[in-house]
Amino acid sequence: MLNICRNELKKLKRQKTARMLWAVGILIPTFGTLLCIKNHYPFRNLVGANVLFGSFLVIPFVFSAMLLNLFELEERNHTLKNILVIGVPEWKIFLSKLAAALVIVVVFVGIITAYTIAGGMFLRNYIPDAFHIFSIFLITSLCSVCAAMPVVLLIILLRKRNLIAMIAINCFILIDFLFLWQLSMFHCLEMHLPVLAAYRITYPLTIIEYTDNLQLGLDTLYYPMDKGILLLGTTAAASLAISLWLYNRQEAYV
Repeated sequence: MLNICRNELKKLKRQKTARMLWAVGILIPTFGTLLCIKNHYPFRNLVGANVLFGSFLVIPFVFSAMLLNLFELEERNHTLKNILVIGVPEWKIFLSKLAAALVIVVVFVGIITAYTIAGGMFLRNYIPDAFHIFSIFLITSLCSVCAAMPVVLLIILLRKRNLIAMIAINCFILIDFLFLWQLSMFHCLEMHLPVLAAYRITYPLTIIEYTDNLQLGLDTLYYPMDKGILLLGTTAAASLAISLWLYNRQEAYV
C-alpha cells in the first residue's frame, strides 16, 4: 500500500492543477503573515490567524481538491482497470489516495508553521517554539479535515463530473468556514456542526499567550472534549465507510 501511495503522490507532482493548489496554499498564509507584521500585532494574533485561515480554510480546501484530482486522474486515464487486473483491492486504492492527500496536509502544516515562525521574528511576544507551533497547526488541521470528511462522499458521488464535484466541495468548505467565521464572533454557539466542534475543542490549544480578555473566549467557546471527539470521529468514520462502499459498488461495474 505504501508503494501505491507513493505512486499517487507522483501523479500529483506532474499535474498543473496540483501545482496551482500548492501556489494557493502557500500564498494565503503569506498574506496573513504580512498583514500581522504590517500592523505590528503580537505573535499570538499571527498564530490565531493562521489557525483560522490556514487550518480551517486552506487545509480542508487543499485536502479535498487534491483528493478530487487523484480520483479525476483515475477516471481520465482509465488506470483503475489495470490496477484491478494485477490484484490490488479497491479499498487499498481508495485508502492510498486518502493517505496521499493526508501527506500533503502534513506538508502544508509544515509550510504554515514555517511562515508563522518566520513572521513571528518581527512581532511582539514571539515564542520560538517550533515544535509547539507545529503541534498546534497539526492538531487543528487534522480536526478540520475530520470535520470536512463528507467531501469525500461528494467526490465519490460526483467524480465522473469533475467540474460539478469541484464546485460542490468548494461550496462545502466555504459554507463550513462561514459558519466558523460567525462562531469566532460568538454566533452559532447552539449549532453542533463538526467544523464548529473542531474549532471549539482545539481553541484552548491555540492560545500561545494567556491574557485576561481571552477568558471570555474560553468560557464562551467551551465544548466538551469527549463530545467533540465523538462527533468528529463519527463524522469521519461514517463518511469514509459510505464513500468506500460506494467506491466498491461503482468499481464493480468497471
